[in-house]
Amino acid sequence: MYLIKCWSCSAEYDALDASFCNHLKPTKICPYCFHCFCDAPEEYKKNFYENCPKDLLEEKLILENRISLRLGETLIKAGKITKRQLWYALKKQNILNKKIGEIFIMMNLLTPEELQLYLLDQNKVNDINLENFNIDHKLVEKIGKGFCITQKIIPIEIFHLNDQPILRFAFSPEGDLLKLKTQDELKRYKLIPYIAKKNHIEKLIEKIEKKQNKDEVILLEKDEDYTSI
Repeated sequence: MYLIKCWSCSAEYDALDASFCNHLKPTKICPYCFHCFCDAPEEYKKNFYENCPKDLLEEKLILENRISLRLGETLIKAGKITKRQLWYALKKQNILNKKIGEIFIMMNLLTPEELQLYLLDQNKVNDINLENFNIDHKLVEKIGKGFCITQKIIPIEIFHLNDQPILRFAFSPEGDLLKLKTQDELKRYKLIPYIAKKNHIEKLIEKIEKKQNKDEVILLEKDEDYTSI
């Protein structure tokens, strides 16, 4: 129990049982006058948080980090972290000003590869800079040169996690990710997509096309040499 007096109507109530408001920096709502204390004097707020139970501070911290909470809830359901670890990670996030995923990695709760997979459940596609990216032509061949060219995708890496092949790839903002996921060439992979700038994708596609044309010329020359024997 944490009894406080409402700053607005002076009624006494248990703050642990009261609800938080939906403001950016949520505060408790008085069950009598239905006013939160977002507009209360700073001294009132200071006294409230200096004397409140730890569990209430934990609840407030989580509410203030709703975006991070969505990923945290996914990880808790998957058994990767506990509620206590999420609370501690949110505290470190506020201090270090880093993304919550980076904090989980720093805490050795996730690997970078695992983070990418769990971010997929958030329906979030990160940006990637391919300005100085070097194409892995063997990887392109594995996916299919013609497919990469027509679909305008750039394969970045294939790795395995729990025997599941994972493909990291980039596509342009004009690409249709839902359509890409249904293509036979990609169905065998768990996909980690990134959005890259259109001009970067186009330059890399040109390199793939040049390599394909060069390979075709070499193959044609070999065929001509064979038939001339």
